[in-house]
Amino acid sequence: MAMLESSQISAFDYGIVCHAEVDLPSWLQQLTDKPGWRLLDAEEAEMCDIYTFCRETEEAEVVLYHTGYAMVSVNDHNLYDGHLSSAHGYARLQYYNAESGEPVLLN
Repeated sequence: MAMLESSQISAFDYGIVCHAEVDLPSWLQQLTDKPGWRLLDAEEAEMCDIYTFCRETEEAEVVLYHTGYAMVSVNDHNLYDGHLSSAHGYARLQYYNAESGEPVLLN
């Protein structure tokens, strides 16, 4: 399960932190209709986290940007390009006040 956190300036008078938990192997299975994805590598970059998975002769790359945006490709073929909030059932997003850590409810 991948976790991602980012701070964003908001219309609130305080910063908002988004904490995301993503079940990457299950999401890859749903996107490809193929089970058995194994994590090969995880890399943290300044703007994103990059996860590399393999299954038989296939290789998948999942890029989770700190803004909540995600890209998924298998063998250099793009399968997903959008916000994590659209990954229903595979991504759980929670928001917090960046200063106090208190949960924030967004609609």
